[in-house]
Amino acid sequence: MNEIDKYLEPLESLKEQKIEDKYELDSWKANAINIIVRIYGNDSKQEAQINNVKYSSFGGISVGGPNGMYHSPSSNNISSCKKQCNQLVDGIINDLKSFGLPKLNESKDDSKGINIAINQTQSVKQKVSLNIILDAIQDELTGKQLKELQNIIENEDKPDNKKKKIVEKIKSFGADVATNIIAGILTNPAIYGG
Repeated sequence: MNEIDKYLEPLESLKEQKIEDKYELDSWKANAINIIVRIYGNDSKQEAQINNVKYSSFGGISVGGPNGMYHSPSSNNISSCKKQCNQLVDGIINDLKSFGLPKLNESKDDSKGINIAINQTQSVKQKVSLNIILDAIQDELTGKQLKELQNIIENEDKPDNKKKKIVEKIKSFGADVATNIIAGILTNPAIYGG
């Protein structure tokens, strides 16, 4: 068995995996990314393409007519997602068969490897911390209030001006809002590694 063959079988099995709803699509994407990262490394274009397969559902329509109300059933794009997934896998298989395995940029210098691992760990921690903050803010604010804050953040003011405007805006939402946001952040178990 050559080096490419060990990837072809798992890729082919992805095409056989059942995708009939959002949860099965999410499971398929996780399995596909596990294989893709082994072939192309982290943050490859192929991984991005898999992440760009998005499930959507469309609500039914109710229409009144001479014979009463008509309700059309809701629908989704799962068949389109399955087709897209299979096309992505076919493209990756053809790429491997035509061009072979890509050469991953691996550092031979151990100190660089350690730095990369540390940076990746810090990046994950930063993402988790940012998600904790965003979740706490979203739990306390209405959609309109979030939009007002987003407009301030996206404005091209200097950071100091943005900070003042954000503080003023949060104060205008009421004293309890700021307190509850801070409490939500500080009591989140993910901060303490739990």
